[in-house]
Amino acid sequence: MNMYIDIVGACNLSCPSCPMGNSENVNFKKAMQVDMFRKIVEKARDEGVETIFLYNWTEPLIHPRIGEFVEIINAAGLQSGISSNLNLAKNMETAMLANPWFFRISLSGFYQETYQQGHVGGDIEVVKANMIKLHELKQQHGLSTRIEVYYHRYLDNMEEEGLMREFSQRLGFDFSTGFSVMMPLEKTLALIEGDSSVTDTDRETLKRLALPPYDDLVNLVRQYPKQACTLKDNWLVLDCNGNTILCCSVFNQTEFQLGKYLDVPLPQLTRLKYTQQNCVDMCNRCAKNGMHIYATLPNHGPLKEHAVNRIIDFQRRTIVGLPIESDKLGRTGEVSAENFDEAQYLQMNQDVKNAIATGAFTSGYQHYVLYGRLEGRLGAGYLTVV
Repeated sequence: MNMYIDIVGACNLSCPSCPMGNSENVNFKKAMQVDMFRKIVEKARDEGVETIFLYNWTEPLIHPRIGEFVEIINAAGLQSGISSNLNLAKNMETAMLANPWFFRISLSGFYQETYQQGHVGGDIEVVKANMIKLHELKQQHGLSTRIEVYYHRYLDNMEEEGLMREFSQRLGFDFSTGFSVMMPLEKTLALIEGDSSVTDTDRETLKRLALPPYDDLVNLVRQYPKQACTLKDNWLVLDCNGNTILCCSVFNQTEFQLGKYLDVPLPQLTRLKYTQQNCVDMCNRCAKNGMHIYATLPNHGPLKEHAVNRIIDFQRRTIVGLPIESDKLGRTGEVSAENFDEAQYLQMNQDVKNAIATGAFTSGYQHYVLYGRLEGRLGAGYLTVV
């Protein structure tokens, strides 16, 4: 089991797809005390936690004693992890010299014009300079920390991905990518349910996303086979005041807390996730709309293919100068639910019919939404022309 702790209640940036940039922060805005943290680590170790990450929504390098936090985790025989936007250098060296197991650098561009759209308030040249400093610290002190650069993919920053990959790998860092999604859970549900709290800035952000929670994507994730939520079951999330939170995707930590981690045994905290009424209500809303799939599988299977189709369509329209309507990207040639011909689809795709008989799919439409439309399967019905 992994544990994620916001050791501070603030961030130095205001990224528009993150709640620290798109939602009111009603959470605790303090720095966790080292003595409390030491007790949390002891309890976590005894309850089977293997890795403690010093972040969820906030920037851990803000904490002036972050190096001590890493040392406490390491001394307990657990793995320690940090994720940072790396715009701060003040506490970076002490954090790195504590030799964390994992250090992630989160960014979204190679040049400032692109980067500043996803990481509002940040400076990519400062980030690059700090990346070089991390490399030097690792070399000079023989540190074993695994450093990973994580590139958040948007529709309009793909051309710079290769440049950042080359820069990162020259420094000896791992490089990975993922499609940026709209968070927190409260925000995605507000978008889906037509809540008036959605702002014009939110809508501008949606236009940049390869996986915006528009109707077609929500339909896609709703068609996924029913499955448990790994975010709720396998992750422990704590705020900077030591409270246990329902899951990592909710932002209102005051509303969705289950109790002080140090005061409540883990089995009881786990039960509360399934019995505390406000948590049950939120989980039901999330599962009904497939948002636990959206949060956990944006870079896999049908969701990945969905994003790639949107990116290809965006790039094609950009090159030839066609108008870009973000809510319609990548949907040309798709058969809508109203026009889908279930009987004809099964008649022309015997393997799908057989798969339904074995319980692999619940219907021909489920197969079509998840796979068939991407495979060019025949028999679905009338195409939707966008």
